[in-house]
Amino acid sequence: MKKNELIKHIELIWENLKDEGVSTMMKMDESKAPIYLRANDQTVSFLLAVSMERELDIKQKKYYNVNIAVEKLSSETKGIVVTLLNQRFLDTFSKIAADVISATMPMEAESEAVSIFTLKINSWRNIFSRGPVQTLSTEEQVGLYGELEFIKTLLNENFPTSEVIDAWKGADAEDKDFQFQNIGIEVKSSHKQDKLVKISNIRQLDDAGYAELYLYYYSFAKSNGETNTLPMQIDEIRSLLVGSPYLEEFESKLLNVGYNDSDKDSYKASYAMTYEEAYKIEDKFPKITSINVMQGVLDASYVVDLNICDDSVVTYNDLIQKIKLI
Repeated sequence: MKKNELIKHIELIWENLKDEGVSTMMKMDESKAPIYLRANDQTVSFLLAVSMERELDIKQKKYYNVNIAVEKLSSETKGIVVTLLNQRFLDTFSKIAADVISATMPMEAESEAVSIFTLKINSWRNIFSRGPVQTLSTEEQVGLYGELEFIKTLLNENFPTSEVIDAWKGADAEDKDFQFQNIGIEVKSSHKQDKLVKISNIRQLDDAGYAELYLYYYSFAKSNGETNTLPMQIDEIRSLLVGSPYLEEFESKLLNVGYNDSDKDSYKASYAMTYEEAYKIEDKFPKITSINVMQGVLDASYVVDLNICDDSVVTYNDLIQKIKLI
């Protein structure tokens, strides 16, 4: 069953369970692992049932939108239960449930099912921890728009979709936005037209472990228009991924950065690119890393002035060729 079909299937089961008027569980069809859906008139849940003696390494926590708990189901079984607390989060919760369930369903051995289920749950914790305001901040929107612009560029250069979506690590909160084997690329975007970029920590421009590291900078003019909005940028990439199995991974990564289609009416800003440039991060490029930071300083954020970095500029074609040669 495809992910979108599974999402609809899960939502239909929840609706049917709600209609019964009591908190009822139903086992997922065709699942080798004991995965259940549960719903009543106020909440919906998905859970993995395990033996009572099974030791579980999972952090139980109540977030604003979601509760993760271990509950006794019977005298012999308990369950890792993930429950929706805020109905406004339902669209995202359904997609997360489908992601966790699809990965766990094939697991026959209880130990494997528990491992995959908890691993998947933990990967979504940054989304669970988002507060009542679900929309992205202005800076987050601009940053995401820039990363998507780079994805679109690579897809239009006929890079394999698998390589492009796999390489997008910014969505997974890693230090480098894109990782192509031994080449790292950090994408920075701004709507302030000043070529000043904020570096979040001492690891972002640290080239340790990379043969080469680059910073790709976008400058956008921001306005209230009807074109070049964040939802339009996303839909354009979706159209490039139609028919690709990596469309589902792209959708999951969008959720991971906090973008939800249900909020798209909140993203009305238009972004027109005014400037783009690539920089090679080498010794002469201004940066703070673990190598040159003073002893006792564990981390730092800082601003780099790209106006004085012309010596580090590389051409667009050179960068694309570097990636293609991997």
